[in-house]
Amino acid sequence: MDAGELIRYTHSARGRYLKMLNELSWSEVVKDRGASFSSIRDILLHTIDMEDRTISHTIPATQSTLGHGPWKEFEDVKSIEKRINEVEEKTKVYLANLSQSELDREVTIPRRVGTPFLMRVEDILVQLAIENISHFGELIAILWQIDVQPPFLGWANFLDHNI
Repeated sequence: MDAGELIRYTHSARGRYLKMLNELSWSEVVKDRGASFSSIRDILLHTIDMEDRTISHTIPATQSTLGHGPWKEFEDVKSIEKRINEVEEKTKVYLANLSQSELDREVTIPRRVGTPFLMRVEDILVQLAIENISHFGELIAILWQIDVQPPFLGWANFLDHNI
């Protein structure tokens, strides 16, 4: 498993959801859906905040000031796109310089409750991808509920690079 490729997959999938936002009314994008994070906007912004926290703070073991919303300052698709592009660019730079020794490096993972534990960078990146993919599944369910065809991107199609 190439953790970097898995992160690039999540970028491609997230890009499809971002593009889809332009097809929805803003009221649909921000409507409270009773999901893990209330709206489509908030779910997407949570995924990018988790990526930013992972790449900028968890892996380099620095303190994070990033919160978990609310994301009310994002008042249109353009502001969401800007945030996503900024974070994904930082991630691309990090992945471009990723070495096996960096993947094998252990990082102390703090917990809100309980004892911190060690985790390899590769496992942290895989966890990030799994977190994002689970939220993409949540977006799929929300879109089905409002009769919108989700912009699904399967792993095999991503690997094919022709789709």
